[in-house]
This record gives sequence, structure tokens and C-alpha cells, in this order.
Amino acid sequence: MPELERDGDGERPLRRVEGLSGRRQRRLKRTALVLGAVAGAVVALTFLLLRASQPETRKPGEALPEITERLSRGLPAEAPQPRFRDVTAEAGLGGFVSFAGKRTSQLPEDMGAGAAWGDFDGDGDDDLFLVSAGGALTLPAAELAPSALYENLGDGTFRHRTDFPETRIVGMAAAWGDYDGDGRLDLVVTGYKSLLLFHNEGGSFVRDDRLEAPEGYWAGASWGDFDGDRDLDLYVCGYVRYLEDAGESRGTSEQYGAAVPYTLNPASFEPEVNLLFQNEGGSFTEVAGPWGVSNPEGRSLTALWHDFDDDGRLDLYVANDISDNALFLNRGDVFEDVSLAAWVADYRGAMGLAAGDWNRDGDDDLFVTHWLAQ
Repeated sequence: MPELERDGDGERPLRRVEGLSGRRQRRLKRTALVLGAVAGAVVALTFLLLRASQPETRKPGEALPEITERLSRGLPAEAPQPRFRDVTAEAGLGGFVSFAGKRTSQLPEDMGAGAAWGDFDGDGDDDLFLVSAGGALTLPAAELAPSALYENLGDGTFRHRTDFPETRIVGMAAAWGDYDGDGRLDLVVTGYKSLLLFHNEGGSFVRDDRLEAPEGYWAGASWGDFDGDRDLDLYVCGYVRYLEDAGESRGTSEQYGAAVPYTLNPASFEPEVNLLFQNEGGSFTEVAGPWGVSNPEGRSLTALWHDFDDDGRLDLYVANDISDNALFLNRGDVFEDVSLAAWVADYRGAMGLAAGDWNRDGDDDLFVTHWLAQ
């Protein structure tokens, strides 16, 4: 109860006062209620954030709409239809022959070949190099279909440059790159038992033997300055260590749930190592092993140089056929394999690669093409 304060004689009341302890207690109670409410809100918000950040628990065997056993998916009915018109013949490219002879069911005959765009003559429009698959492995080299260079005339047509050095190989890929810094695009061409370099002499080309490589099954090739010394280095994908024996084609093995001839299944053969040629002023040294990018477990078909972590150094992503894809981050003096940590060690029949910021969020994404409509 509040007390009445009296005067000195104890008779006349002067004013009503409250004890300090009562006011302080009520103030403390209000403060405690406010702090309790704030603390409760913080705890609830923290719980919700932690719960949202945790991966959703899944049970083994649970069906997910994002995952399917099918190798292909149909497009929705409202998807726009692409509009393309075949202009091969009218562009002057109709005479190209990619394969000679009759197939004998061997893997190098079955892979197809590649193409590379590049302005080799510096006139502002892109020219085209078509890599020939050559032909049957039983044919002599002189009877294989040759690769061809086509000069872009600037009007939608191309002229076959017959002065390009004759290249009759079981081809796989090609890549343009100015490896000697003279301002003109040079060319590397890969294939089964072939790794060829051509120097641009100012509109014409000559073979350059400065690439010393063992005999192998060489697929994709990619130019990039991985060591930052302002000249282009070269990464070459090794596919498989193929053993020629057409008789083995009578046997079968399984791939993606289908029985295929043994000699057409890349899983029948050991992977080939990849090569990294470090360019030192026009002289190449193979350094894939010391730099950690030989990728000996991968049956590699193509590779992409790109700065994925924005540290100013080119990293490397490798697309592997029926093997885990690989992402190597450039640490300055070695590459680090971060494929699993980055969730990109995808095991499929990877064939082609592209990087770009498709969703415009400021970082680049990967697009990977696969075999059989994956």
C-alpha cells in the first residue's frame, strides 16, 4: 500500500508517495517482458532459418519428379519450335565427304568428327575447318577422306581452300589459336593416332612439328593461357587406349541398358591420359602430370578453359564419356580437383561443353551435352 507522508507532529497528511522499490519492480517487469519477446522472436527466426538451410531429407527409393530413368524428355506443348533451313549446298559446303569405305564396327569409325570456326585470314568473318572422320580403319591413309578448310567469302558462301596441307586422318576435332602471338590464327587438329599443328603463314598454312606427343586417341583440344604469361597453352583430351581387332565386334557388352558391339563400347577400353602443353615463347612442354590435370580415370572428349571462381586464373572443366566429369581449379602453381565438392562429377556420356551466365545472376553456368538425348 502507498504510505501517507505526515508532518513532524504526525497529524496532518501532506502528500501521497510510493516506495522506490515498487516503481523499480514494475519497470523491471516491463523490461523483462520486452526482452523476453525479443529473445523469443530471435529464437524462432533462427530456428526457421536453420530449418530452411538444411537439405530436405529423402528416403532411399523415393520417386522425385526431377529424376527419371528415361534418357530423354519430351518438350512441353507450348515450347517454341526452332526454325532452321538447310543451306549446306548453297553455301558451298555440300561437297565435303566425312567418311570413306565401309564401317567395321570399331569405335574410331563410330565417333564422327568436328568443326572449328575462326577468322584465319583476318577479313572480319569466320572461316570454317571441317574435320573428316577419315574412314574405315582397314583403309590405307591415302584412301581416307581428307579434312578441309573453307574460306568465308562474306556473302553467305564459302570457298574450298585446296592449298591447305592434305590431312587424311581418322579425325576428331580442331581448334583455332594464335600460339606464336603473330596476330594470325593457327590450327590444331586431333584424331585417332593423330595430333597435328598447322602454322598460319599469312593466309596459307604449313605443318608445324613442335608438338611432341605419344601416339594416342586424341579428341577435343582447347587453347588457353593457364599460366598467365600471355601466350596460349594447349590442353588435349585423350579418349581411350583402343585396341584394333575387328573380330571382337562379334561380341557384345552392355552400355546404358543396351547391348552394343564390344568394339563400339568405350567402357571396353582403358582411359587415355590427357595432355597439357605449356607454351614458353613458342616452345611446348607437356606438363599435365606435374600440374595435376592428366585425368587418368576419364575417357575425355572435350575440355573448357574458364575462370569459374573469379580469381583471375583459368580453370579447367573436362567432359568425360562414361566416366566422372572433372573440374580443376587453378591455384597458381598446380590445379586442384574439386569435382565432387562442386557437384559436377557427373557420370554420363558427356560430349560438349559451354559456359555462360544464362540466368543473369552474375556468375557463369555450365551446359553439358551428352550422348543419346541426355
